[in-house]
Amino acid sequence: MSYLERAEKLGLDIDALKQGKKIDTEISIGDIDKYREIFAADVTDKQRNEFSQNLQTKSFIKEERYIDADQMIRLMDYVYGTHQLTDSDRSYSEHMFPVRARITAADNLDITTDETAGPAAAPWVINAGTLTFNGGSVTAITTQLTLAADNLVIQSGGGNQYHVGIMGAKGATGETGNSGSTYSSAAAQGGYGGEASPGICTSSHEGGTGADGGDGGTGGTGKIGKNGIANMPATITIRAYASSNVSPFVISTMSGEGGTGGTGGTGGAGQTGGKGGKGCDTGCEGENGGTGGAGGTGGDGGPGGPGGNGTDGNDIVVNFPQSAATMYQPNSQAAAPGDGGDGGAGGDAGSGGAGGEGGKHHDDGQPGSGGKSGNDGQQGDPGTLSGAPGSFIPNFTN
Repeated sequence: MSYLERAEKLGLDIDALKQGKKIDTEISIGDIDKYREIFAADVTDKQRNEFSQNLQTKSFIKEERYIDADQMIRLMDYVYGTHQLTDSDRSYSEHMFPVRARITAADNLDITTDETAGPAAAPWVINAGTLTFNGGSVTAITTQLTLAADNLVIQSGGGNQYHVGIMGAKGATGETGNSGSTYSSAAAQGGYGGEASPGICTSSHEGGTGADGGDGGTGGTGKIGKNGIANMPATITIRAYASSNVSPFVISTMSGEGGTGGTGGTGGAGQTGGKGGKGCDTGCEGENGGTGGAGGTGGDGGPGGPGGNGTDGNDIVVNFPQSAATMYQPNSQAAAPGDGGDGGAGGDAGSGGAGGEGGKHHDDGQPGSGGKSGNDGQQGDPGTLSGAPGSFIPNFTN
């Protein structure tokens, strides 16, 4: 299908395109059959068979992380693969349409900057008579892309190591663990020194020592990082490759890396030691106040949560001239599992309790010693599985 034929199917102004105008607009796609016609018109039967076979091996099939994930997979398989819609599938699809799609079209379309769509942007069609990469690139992050050009010219790349990138998205970071338990009040106060007999402190005791503060609670474990989000399928159709090109056409893909584990919860603060008891204080006599209790140790920080797993990527369908096959350069990279989360901070040390008041002509008690801070939690384990990149499914045309 030529650029103008595709533009006509998209309902674009053909006269404007012939006059050299660039069109960047949105259209409404009313149903899944029209969607298939727009985004997968160039997929051959052989490519459809391979897409369907590969789809059944993807890690996200087993995850079922989304509501109605199995139905969404069947619709994808219909658009790019060989699945035939059942009445139930078609009924389900009706709830998803109409869909808005972005259309960028021009007789001569220059890519001079690094353009990115997504994450999860509207599906995007790039349709050009001559598509020239001149200091730029196109990246689709978890966004469906169809790129078609009657002629491709490569002058220079942009800031990325590719001309077209089909990418997934990193999974979300896990939630922070719960904080360790703390105390709402100080430990128990020491007892009163007492009177040997009414009005007499002789032979009485100093105020009692305050109780030691309790230790703070250990922080909770950080939550697991979310698994990566797969790149969406894409179709790329190049009808002719300019003979003047000396650089290859580079298409790269990587699916979504696993999210980082959540940070461990902060340890609870140690309890404040109990205040020393008051020394005997009666008549003209007194005794020293009691020593304050030692502060409690802060709770240890919780361990970081485990990282999420990388997820497998969706396939990319490519149609490219056989005469320029050596200039077609697909690159793919596995999506790494996420790092484990940082351990939570140790809890604050509890303060020593205040010394008790001294009786007449005697000293207040000494304050209790401060507690120790809790230890920081251990870093969480990384995720265990990488995500395989989507396969490139090429068809070399005459």
